[in-house]
This record gives sequence, structure tokens and C-alpha cells, in this order.
Amino acid sequence: MQTDEWQHLSPWEQQRVRIRAAVEQGHGQRILIQQSAAVMWGLPVIGHSAEVLLLAVPPTHGQRRGGLRWVERQLLEPITALEEVPLTSRAQTVLDMAAYLPFEHAVPAMDHVLRPDPVLGLPSLGKNHLLELSGSLPGQVKRLRARQVIDFADPRSESAGESYSRAAIHRHRFLPPELQQQFNTSAGRYRVDFYWREQRLVGEFDGAVKYGRGDAALAPSWDTLRQEKRREDAIRATGVSFIRWSWDDISREPQHPESLVQRLVRAGLPRSRRR
Repeated sequence: MQTDEWQHLSPWEQQRVRIRAAVEQGHGQRILIQQSAAVMWGLPVIGHSAEVLLLAVPPTHGQRRGGLRWVERQLLEPITALEEVPLTSRAQTVLDMAAYLPFEHAVPAMDHVLRPDPVLGLPSLGKNHLLELSGSLPGQVKRLRARQVIDFADPRSESAGESYSRAAIHRHRFLPPELQQQFNTSAGRYRVDFYWREQRLVGEFDGAVKYGRGDAALAPSWDTLRQEKRREDAIRATGVSFIRWSWDDISREPQHPESLVQRLVRAGLPRSRRR
């Protein structure tokens, strides 16, 4: 691929090209796992990994070489292929992410597979199937981590940012919001990402990039901004408060004054007593 062609690709497309090249240029079969498999499946991956993750087949366990890392994983379903690239199944991929990654990083992919994928023409995965498979993960801790992600997952979260936000809200023990609440306003009917009914508080995630789909970030037009301002004003007129946050806000340390945590505290959202 020429340099100018590469530079015109979005970060997600570049990642797919890099991962695919790592599989195709090697000797012997290379099988993608975890985040690398997730990229090929079009699942949201939080953060950027410099390494391509491959299934370790003895005696390659633990090897690292030239941006490649071979990792041992217990197969829960047979290896499959996508665009002639061998990789773990969607169910195995999200369960490995749930078992081995931080909670917030695993939830977006799990939310995603609970919905049909119109891009790849794939059906949704059921929680019962995922829970059954998780029972074969190695070790009680890994099984518990995976089941916590499955139980929490919700297909109503429509983007990686919404999923990550919901997971962060949960981890910091704030009251859980209602998802995709409808508001009838003088300007029309609108739906919001998060709503805390008792506090009359609306929460909205503003994402510049849609994770896992390879879309380039596009600056919103003036007309788009004007329409969004009209929408927010109409929702506020129903008597609710409004809070917005971005990827920058949810990636900040909780003590940062502009973090999601501090924004929710200033909005008066209480925390639950659960541990």
C-alpha cells in the first residue's frame, strides 16, 4: 500500500490492514485472538495495542517478536475465519476480553454482540449462550469476571462511548441510569442516552469517533450543531437538567475536575451503597 493511500485511511482501517498483514505475511497459521480478533469482527476496542495478539500453539507460548505476541487461550468454540483470516469466534473473542481486560474495556464489545450486526450480516448473540460458554473459561476468577460483564451488558447502548460511560458510572457506584429515554417536547420527540428520573437529570455522550467501525472523525457542521442546540433546549424545557461528556472526560482520572466522575458529582447525582 502506498504512503498516501495509508494516510487517507482512518485509524480503524489502518489497524485492520496492519493486523491482516501480520497474519498473511507470516509462516504457518496465525490465529487472531482477543483485541486483534475484535478489530476484524468490527467490535469496539478501547485504546490502541501496538501488538497483534495471536493464539499460542506449543511451543510458541509467551513469545514476542516484531510487534506480535503469542498468548495461550483455552478454546471455547472452534476457530473460524473472516475474509480468509483465521480468528476466534465472536463469542470467544468477547469472553476473552471480559475475562482478561478491565471491566470498562470489555463492556463495549459485549454490548455490541448482543445486537445484530448489519454491516457483517451477523445475528445477535444470546446471554444464555455466552454464560454457558463462560463456564469453560480457565479458573474461577476468569469465569466470574466474564459473567459480571455478561450480566451488565445491554444492547440498548448504541455506541462504544455509551457502553464505556455506563460501565464507568457503574464502577464508581453512581445510581444506574435509564437508557434511551424518550422525551416529548414542543419541537418534537427526542431520545437521550441516559436519564436519572428521580434527579430529573439527562446525560449525553458526545463521541467524535464511532469505535469499531472504521469511520473517520468528522467535525460537525454548523447546521448539525444548531440542530443539536435546538434539541437540547427543547429537552431542557421539559424541566430536566442536562450534562454532556466526551472521550476526553471519561478517560481522565476521577479526581480531575473535568472527569465524568466530577461532572456527575457536580450535577448532584448520588452514589449507591453497594460494594
